[in-house]
Amino acid sequence: MSSALAVHIAQLPDSQWKTFNKESDGTLRQWTGVDFGPGQAGETKDRKPLRYRGLRLLKPQGLLFADGSDRHHHAVLTNLPWDGARWLNWHREKAGTVEHVHDEVKNARAGGHMPSQHFAVNAAWFKLALLTYNIASAIKGLCFSPEERTARFKKYRLLLVHLAGRMSRFQCKRRWRFCASKEAIGRVEKVREVFVLPTHATAFR
Repeated sequence: MSSALAVHIAQLPDSQWKTFNKESDGTLRQWTGVDFGPGQAGETKDRKPLRYRGLRLLKPQGLLFADGSDRHHHAVLTNLPWDGARWLNWHREKAGTVEHVHDEVKNARAGGHMPSQHFAVNAAWFKLALLTYNIASAIKGLCFSPEERTARFKKYRLLLVHLAGRMSRFQCKRRWRFCASKEAIGRVEKVREVFVLPTHATAFR
């Protein structure tokens, strides 16, 4: 935080802070909306303040942080019109998740094994790896049950991709016949509902 923002947040009254979580040691996680202009060059008096969310970590009585204070202030900047508690929890949950993305793209989708000595070919290869990751993530988030959404690609293939079946077309109707469980066929039907394409099969059996 800038020094001016730190002073502004520290002066906010206690009644303005809302507790939304509590740490295992009793530290309270509190948030509040902060109307603060950054004072940038070219700023006008009619400009709306940026949407800051203030975060205060408040130790219980008798406990202090390593610097000797009983509270720490932080701030985040967002354009999402969410409640502060929801936004801060989301922001905390996503911390460190990019490492999981790198691992999945490089190892599960061969993004770390370049096929050529030519930069353009390798760039196209890596884009395909990212594209498959994004599509698979969208399918898991929109079509899978909550307990299946964290499945790695090795399990994802068993849930959706590696299904034995046969496609046929007769009288302008395209049919898919699967040799799979009802749960597996249900996932395929859910994908078909969410990602509507004109080439979809018109019947399942």
